[in-house]
Amino acid sequence: MSNLSIEKIYKNISKLKRSDKMTLISKLIAEISNPYDKKNATNIYDIKGVGKEIWDNTDAQEYVNKERASWK
Repeated sequence: MSNLSIEKIYKNISKLKRSDKMTLISKLIAEISNPYDKKNATNIYDIKGVGKEIWDNTDAQEYVNKERASWK
């Protein structure tokens, strides 16, 4: 974006009421401080099956029963 465009935007912003400026600032801060980047996000389906070998030969109900017994 050119400096000319930024200046036009700034001139329009300077005409806003104070409360509208604060709202705009809040939205801009939220946008630039969001650490979540959709382009680099992992799709949950990409990790399907990771670690499944840990559960080989493990009966699910026996595991749950053992865990519940450890709570007592």
